Amino acid sequence: MRQAKQFAFVLMPFDSSFDDVYRLGIKGAVAKFEDSMFAERVDEQIFQEGILDRIYRQIDVADIIIADMSGQNPNVFYEVGYAHAKQKLCILLTSDSDDIPFDLKHRRHIVYNGSITDLQRDLIKDLEWAREQLEKERTRHVRVTPREID
Repeated sequence: MRQAKQFAFVLMPFDSSFDDVYRLGIKGAVAKFEDSMFAERVDEQIFQEGILDRIYRQIDVADIIIADMSGQNPNVFYEVGYAHAKQKLCILLTSDSDDIPFDLKHRRHIVYNGSITDLQRDLIKDLEWAREQLEKERTRHVRVTPREID
């Protein structure tokens, strides 16, 4: 039985200055796993509900959250908080380490310093790690076989 592709939901500011970060850095890294993973932002999807409801629903169903914290966008921060509350595996990105709030400094994050090449290289490594973590989670479940009691 073939497993469904893992879904990486991307949280980032909707600003044209992030187009290369998204298309070349993030989507470029995820493309290395094209047989088993795909990534999308909410603005690429067609939906009927309100955008916030859609974002929350996509966070709920995502396997991995990739969030660019650059520029300290309050919407992205709020959405990352929601993802953490839902215990989602989050990969945080930033062009400047000062954009990662104190409360998240201890969490795994990639600082790419404006380099799409560095972003793609480091994100590929983190996605490999994330895939391993998800596989461990998927196979870690306790299996119970019921028996009849005489």
